[in-house]
Amino acid sequence: MLAVYNSATICAHREPLRCGLRLDPDLTLIMARSRDWDELQYVWLEWRRRSGFKIRDLFDQLVDLSNVAAKYNNLTSFADYWMFPYETPDFRLQLETAWEEVRPLYEQLHAYVRRKLRDFYGPDKISRQAPLPAHILGNMWAQSWSNILDITIPYPGKNFLDVGPQMAAQGYTPAAMFRLAEEFYTSMNMSAMPAEFWSHSVLEEPPARVVVCQPSAWDFCNRKDFRIKMCTHVNMNDLVTAHHEMGHIQYFMEYKNLPKIYRDGANPGLHEAVGEAISLSVATPRHLQALGLVQTAVDDLPHNINFLFALALDKLPFLPFSLALDKWRWDVFQKRKTKDQYNCHYWFLRERYSGIKPPFLRSEFDFDPGAKFHVPANIPYIK
Repeated sequence: MLAVYNSATICAHREPLRCGLRLDPDLTLIMARSRDWDELQYVWLEWRRRSGFKIRDLFDQLVDLSNVAAKYNNLTSFADYWMFPYETPDFRLQLETAWEEVRPLYEQLHAYVRRKLRDFYGPDKISRQAPLPAHILGNMWAQSWSNILDITIPYPGKNFLDVGPQMAAQGYTPAAMFRLAEEFYTSMNMSAMPAEFWSHSVLEEPPARVVVCQPSAWDFCNRKDFRIKMCTHVNMNDLVTAHHEMGHIQYFMEYKNLPKIYRDGANPGLHEAVGEAISLSVATPRHLQALGLVQTAVDDLPHNINFLFALALDKLPFLPFSLALDKWRWDVFQKRKTKDQYNCHYWFLRERYSGIKPPFLRSEFDFDPGAKFHVPANIPYIK
């Protein structure tokens, strides 16, 4: 499945001779920057046709094999295997309760964004009450809406939070971004990265070979070799991600002298919680100003609202997305949904939690969950 996903490419919209466009960076940039409704529809559909569509039968085999593995570990399904580390019998109920606390705020954001997109694309494209089309939200999976900030920002002309151009002007490189992240941690009296980190990590996409660009942190379990793999671009989003990934490395190094069984977090969500807390700190206007990436101090209502709104576009849509994706997989592993219901149930959950709909009519010949890396990689997302 990963071989299919990692090798998937498409041809350009209305340019059948310009082919070989990969998810990262080509399609990611199109989804982020294009405002052409038809082009976004085309890219959205073609990526799913070249990735998820091809792994449907393989995924069904994975479900059966994973459940066999779970039963060897005295668990009833692979969903229980994934939830087991949280040591919480009512884990699903707790997630629903947590989501209900956030949902009213998300619904306000959803309604506001729908109005802005309706003004931009026209009422013939977007209804006042229908779910949002998934292809126009600035991200291949609509898991973050940050890239449509320019269309939806409450106070146009007052936004100063995209420090990417300033980073480029100051000559930042991917390595410099990770050095900056290292300084963030050492300023809190945490450890500098060991020499092996700088010599063995992959911080840019290698020119001679194709790699999976999903950012990840690695502990090689020999107490000295810790690495990050990330196809880093000089922009604000990747600057924040660099700090997040290095947070994992900091935890690996804190655990390094413990027996292997104790080198993981207390549960799979702990690392992510720490990483997100760090990300929130890094992205504040005050911190960016301290780094010299924001040139003028601005502390007034329009700028503060824009900052909080930009944060909401990134963080809030991600919650119902990740909840729907893993609830879908739990239902599949627990055989609550069979193969002939996979795609329908996926979109049922996406609409229920996110208020998102596909731009085209989908069927059970399609397998849209498989177009997201964590499904072919079989990596849980709820953390």
